Amino acid sequence: MKILLTGSGGLLGRAVVSEARTRARDLSAYGHSRLDVTDEQAVRAALREERPDVVVHCAAYTAVDRAEAEPERARAVNRDGAGTVAAASTEIGAVPVYVSTDYVFDGAKRTPYLPDDPTGPLSVYGRTKLEGERATAEAAPEHLIVRTSWLYGDDNGFVPAILRRAEAGEALRVVDDQIGRPTWAPQAASAILDLLEHGARGVWHVAGGGTCTWLELAREALDGAGLDCPVTPVTTEEFGAPAPRPAYSVLDLAATERLLGRRMTDWHEALGSFLENRNG
Repeated sequence: MKILLTGSGGLLGRAVVSEARTRARDLSAYGHSRLDVTDEQAVRAALREERPDVVVHCAAYTAVDRAEAEPERARAVNRDGAGTVAAASTEIGAVPVYVSTDYVFDGAKRTPYLPDDPTGPLSVYGRTKLEGERATAEAAPEHLIVRTSWLYGDDNGFVPAILRRAEAGEALRVVDDQIGRPTWAPQAASAILDLLEHGARGVWHVAGGGTCTWLELAREALDGAGLDCPVTPVTTEEFGAPAPRPAYSVLDLAATERLLGRRMTDWHEALGSFLENRNG
């Protein structure tokens, strides 16, 4: 299986590169400087040259709050870029893999969201990612859409940001009324490649096992890193972020775990692995 990866310089892209190399997979990695997914001609040329079997599309506009002020830019990348990659993949007989988000849901449910549950994104980011899912499915009858949640790793995402701020001596305010599944990037990368190797198609959920609030995640990360830093719990309203977030965005992992024949690693254990890597 030959893989072409977009967004190789991003958080998840880097993890996919590392996992593919560990598995000795044939991988061509394209970062933004090498391939702008909003450039239709460049995308088609790259795919025709590489002739991959699979295109793992990690390139995305992921600035959730900034997207509220830049909806057209977010849409150009998350919707139009996804459609372009999917169409170009289909032209050469490759399967596109689109990475999506828990933010396609509205958070009104109080049991884990199934892959086929109704969507209802609250933010520009969530809407454009859902539009990307639809653009992928419309352009490529054979496709794989993988939703993940609360992604972190290396020096990106919520956990590294909290640790950096604590190390700088900042007092922290962290939201305590949103519930989800934290996901370490290598964990997501491994599951995506496993899904591909099992021939998965359609919509699947990949995330860490267990659930928590942002506050619980912050406190465990700080404790694990040996940082004594005051943390003030706040509500979503008090925090005042520009983009609305779902209060509950827990993804149901049952179908994924059945197919892969294993449980997704619990977020506590994955966080411990991240902290060991960070310190080592």
